[in-house]
Amino acid sequence: MIFRLTFLLFFLYASPVVAGTQEPRVLVIDGIQMEYIDIGAGSKTLVIESGIGMGLAYWQPLLADLSKLNIRTVIYSRAGNGKSQAAKDVSLATSNQRLEKLLSTIHAKENLILIGHSFGGLHVRAFAAAYPERVKGLLLLDPSHELFDSELNKYDATWAKRDTTKLNGMMNNQPEWDLLQGIYHQKMIADGDIANKIPVVIVTSSKLNESDWWIGHSVQGKKIWRDLHQSLIINNANSIHMVTNQTGHNVPHDNKLLFLSSISALLGLVDGV
Repeated sequence: MIFRLTFLLFFLYASPVVAGTQEPRVLVIDGIQMEYIDIGAGSKTLVIESGIGMGLAYWQPLLADLSKLNIRTVIYSRAGNGKSQAAKDVSLATSNQRLEKLLSTIHAKENLILIGHSFGGLHVRAFAAAYPERVKGLLLLDPSHELFDSELNKYDATWAKRDTTKLNGMMNNQPEWDLLQGIYHQKMIADGDIANKIPVVIVTSSKLNESDWWIGHSVQGKKIWRDLHQSLIINNANSIHMVTNQTGHNVPHDNKLLFLSSISALLGLVDGV
């Protein structure tokens, strides 16, 4: 879930674009034009999933650093995000089917390391469950959790419902936001407990006061957030949970060193298997 008050700036890609970065390419997947970037080379491939309404432009300031890694990196915009065409169905399953076809087309099917930021965390968990033989590890950057809304309501239903109403107005019927609300209602995703079965690194922001009104940024809201992240890997002996109060939800940009270190940590876990 997007936590910052700068929601609209996320959709406008307010982060600066690095001059001279590789231009996006376009593939037509199931009749939908989808943009992607494919950089670097190596025996493994990083595949990056973004937050709600975000696309590959969000990651462009980090391309220079990612290109220095001894690994191939693929970043794309889901349907309706960035310059990818909109689609009626933006469900996790359908979005992941499009991603699988994109990766197959560019010959990046095997030895996948999935990175999911925010809402993208739900996508990579579902993708890994659908294609377990292809995915070697998960990096979850302050990821959304399907039980977050229900746990906030258990803590203070009046406060939680008031804030949800406010957020719904701010999101203005953004399709992926609506999808997240549906996932909250179902309280589950089809991930087969995958985060307990393969190497995983989770980065959790415990920073307070990113907003002065939202229940998710309260002391108890942050505790619920941390606990839910920990629950994903509670039975995973090959996992790392990084918790920091020095970084907000916008992890890749707030703390580039932490972002790159978390990739290195995951690669270490994967190589040790």
